[in-house]
Amino acid sequence: MQTSSVAATRGKMFFQKFVVPFIEFTCAFGTQVALYTGSVGKVHSRAVLCIGVSPASNLTTNLPQSVVTTYDKIFVENLKAETPWVRCTSRRQIDENAGNRLVLYMYQNLPAPPLTTAPEGTIQTGLTVSVVQNTTIMLNFADYANISTYALQTAIDPTLEALGVQMAYRMAQVINTLLQNTADGASVIDPAVSAGSKTGSATVTSDDVIIAAQSLTGVNALPFESGRFTGVIHPHIVGDILLDKTNNSLVDVLKRTAQGNERLTELPAPDGDQVTLIDWGGVSFHQSTLVKQTPNYDGTTLTALRTYVIGRDGLIGVSFGAKENTQIGNGDWRNLQVWVRRITEPSGYDPSKMIGGFASYNCMYAATLPPDPVQRIRYIDAVSAIT
Repeated sequence: MQTSSVAATRGKMFFQKFVVPFIEFTCAFGTQVALYTGSVGKVHSRAVLCIGVSPASNLTTNLPQSVVTTYDKIFVENLKAETPWVRCTSRRQIDENAGNRLVLYMYQNLPAPPLTTAPEGTIQTGLTVSVVQNTTIMLNFADYANISTYALQTAIDPTLEALGVQMAYRMAQVINTLLQNTADGASVIDPAVSAGSKTGSATVTSDDVIIAAQSLTGVNALPFESGRFTGVIHPHIVGDILLDKTNNSLVDVLKRTAQGNERLTELPAPDGDQVTLIDWGGVSFHQSTLVKQTPNYDGTTLTALRTYVIGRDGLIGVSFGAKENTQIGNGDWRNLQVWVRRITEPSGYDPSKMIGGFASYNCMYAATLPPDPVQRIRYIDAVSAIT
């Protein structure tokens, strides 16, 4: 009797310790299990199995409304370069109905006078001045994007306005590329323009900015009305200059004063193109990726990025001014006034009004260098330590 009681106790302990946890584990996955191993197992298994998790009777397979796709109406903004080149130009205007060419004139300086006295009472031979000139032909750039009435009425976003933004950026790129390409031609006229470029894998430092500015000052180039030269600089070159911590570098000089330390904490804003920190050596830079890039530069496998320093009349932009079809303003793509129109009535060209709207521009613009063998631009071609 005692032996039987001990065996029963051990069986019960075994069941509670091993069998019951196994049943509970199995039931947790919704499995139907029925085990009859004595009265204890029978009661416990029934208790557990009767309240086990049953599978859902309705799933996404029979509820189509649960698999509907939601489309976000707030589009992710695409990446655009800053477009500062118009602000680096001296502006000229052609009047309306005055032709399509602008001729720029410049007096050449008279030769330095000899240090000889004029003979008394004698009228000498008069001096003859020389005038040089160049001619710029106005160019016409136009493009458009239209949208069907059907698409305009079914799109989930303000598509027409979005097309207007894309067209404004496209026109800004056209103008900036034209100005940049014109500036890149200055070294063909004057070799001094590119004399400050770096060799090999050397990067730009603040000294190079000073050299470029003083090179312009050395040929008597004039600053802009602000009293400073202007320029366009790639963000990677900005980083190279800020990372230079050698003696008398930009960072080294600024950190010596409280005002300088405060400026060092003001990194260029991601939504602006004016680099207030790189206002150095008489040059105020605009930050942009729209600069000339030269792959495999000077025997390296790296790409050189061009930094521009420009004086007054170094780069001249020509437009119709207030009579422009599309207002260029300061050239920032955010401010360009392109045409964005929603068509509300049918016309003889579209009797069924199949076209719902359009965004377009028609821009007349030209760029030129001054008519002078001495150019008012300096480049610094150099690779960057930043990728």
